[in-house]
Order: sequence, then C-alpha cells, then structure tokens
Amino acid sequence: MPRRPLLLLTLCLGFLLGCAGVGPRALETARGSYNEVLRDTADEQLLANLVRLRYRDRPFFLEVSAVTTQFRFAPNAGAGLALEGFRIDDDIALSVGGGFSETPTISYAPLQGEDFARRLLSPLSLDALVLLNHSGWSTERLFRLAVQRANGLRNAVTASGPTPTQAPDFAEFAAFARALRALQIEDALLLGRQGTGDATALTLAVTAEGAALPAFRSLRESLGLQEGKTAYRLRAGAQAGTGEEIVIQTRSLNGVLYFLANGVAVPEAHRAAGLVVTTRDAAGRPFSWDSVLGGLLTVHVSKGRPEGASVAIPYRDHWFYIDDRDADSKATFSLLMQLFALQAGQGGDTSAPVLTIPAGS
Repeated sequence: MPRRPLLLLTLCLGFLLGCAGVGPRALETARGSYNEVLRDTADEQLLANLVRLRYRDRPFFLEVSAVTTQFRFAPNAGAGLALEGFRIDDDIALSVGGGFSETPTISYAPLQGEDFARRLLSPLSLDALVLLNHSGWSTERLFRLAVQRANGLRNAVTASGPTPTQAPDFAEFAAFARALRALQIEDALLLGRQGTGDATALTLAVTAEGAALPAFRSLRESLGLQEGKTAYRLRAGAQAGTGEEIVIQTRSLNGVLYFLANGVAVPEAHRAAGLVVTTRDAAGRPFSWDSVLGGLLTVHVSKGRPEGASVAIPYRDHWFYIDDRDADSKATFSLLMQLFALQAGQGGDTSAPVLTIPAGS
C-alpha cells in the first residue's frame, strides 16, 4: 500500500482505538466532581436546617439516595482521495470527529415518617458516645454537644428545644467536661465496657497515674463520686447517681440540632422585628450564647455572599456561614454530621416516594 494512504489509515485506527479509553477517563473526572458536589450540598442542607431552627422554622431533610449516569461517545472518521489522472500521490482528505454526552439521573428520598421521627427524637445511646470517643473525638466536645445531664449537672437542658427565653444553667457541667478533656489529653481516661459476657457494663475509669491528677479530683467532686475508686459505672437516666455511678442523660438528635442552632448569629433587624427569640439573663439583659457554645459552633451572618466560608447558605435575604478558619466550628459540624448518620441516616422507613429526576431536564 502506498505510504500516504497507509499513514491516514493508521491515524484513523489510532483515533478510534483511543476512544476506548474514554470510559476510564470519564470516570476519573466525574467521580471526584460528584463526590465534591454531594458533600457540599449535604453540608449546605445541614447548615440550612440549623438556621431554620434558629428562626423556629420547620426543618426538612432530602437525601440523595442514588446517582446514576451514562456516558456516550460516538466517533466518526472518513477519508477521501482526489484522483486526477489516477495519480496515487494526489491530495487525500481526512476527517475525524466524535460526540461525547453524559446523562445523569439523581434520586432523592425525603427523610420523614414515623420511623425517622422516632430516631430523630430518641436519646442518643451511651454506646454511640463511646464509639465516637474511641474514634478520636474530644470527650469535652462530645459531652458538651450530646449530653444534657450528668449526675445532676445541667448542660443547658432548656436549649434542647426552641431557643429559651431565660439563660440556661451550664457552668458546672462545662467545668466537668473540661476535666474530662484534661484526662483524655494525658491518656488517663478510660471510657468503654468492662467485664465479660453478660456482666459487661459501660464504665468511666482513669489510670493509676490519672487518679493523682487535679482534673480527676475536680471531676469526682463535681459529680459527687466516692473517693478511693478509679472506675465508675455509666448508666442512662436523668437523676443523680449514688456516688458509685455516673448517670448520663443524652440529648436526642433533635435536641442537638436545637442546641447548636443557638450558635447562629442573626441580623439585629430580625431580632428587633421579633423573628427570633432573645434569651435574657436573670437581670433581664440579652444573654450571649457564646458563653455556652464558645469553642463549639459559631455561624456568622452577612448581607452579601461571604468570602472564605467553609459552608454558606442564603436565607431570609442574608447569608449564613461557617468561617473556613474556624477549626472548632468545622470540627463540631463534622461531628454533627456523624451523629446524624448514626442516629437518623438512611435505612429507615420513609412515607414519601423517592423522587427520580434526570439532571438535564
């Protein structure tokens, strides 16, 4: 075969064979993009619901249950030889091309119905707290967020519902949570199950070295625990323990959401218009929720779209956002997402049908 037709044929075959790699390249590009969008929209939905609760608006959760997509590539190629006097070296015209298309389909599942409501309103289990503690979370952050009573110490109990009008009681519990963190930092805190078989029990204990630390003495005194012991049984309940045990009352996931919603800043005009409840101290002065939620979560508000936001959503003609430099708020937000997945994620009954929408429609 003459050299030029052979060259053209080789180019065409190379082009067509190169199309075989379109699938892997499409997956490489699309997977990261979908992953990022799903993460960002989940964060935005969670923040939106915290803001709604601050305004006493009804929250709503719409989960992405499935994402499917089809990639199509239709190649075409052609070659033509202009023959004048049948000379083999005359001009040869080559054309190659193709069309690439993607057809995504997204399915949404509203989280609602009796099963979801029960999981949203049920207290978090002590085992869930132990699991999260063992996964590396700060015990102080975890207890401040998810526990509302410990041996009678109150952790802003009234904040587990809509924003209260009177300032909550929280200072003694906050000191107890700091003592837990101090022991955890020294690797002196042991939180988990002890015993064998059916005799296992959740226990809070300290090491021999931890028993000599001031933090342990502070913890023992604040909870009214007996001296001479380094291990105390954990039990779910609302009343104070006997001195040999620590009775823990956890919040529900709904309570955690309401609690954190108090960290949402609101425009002064909205407060003056009565769109949100203003909490007041014993002297009748406005109460700052920073004293309760400092180091946990702060959601800022601005009139325009903020720069440098980790997550931001528009609501009531303003923007609400978490600053990307606020490591504490980002950590708490991530912990909240894990609590939501543990307590009320997908897998339960939903009363509404799944909505399946072609993304290009």
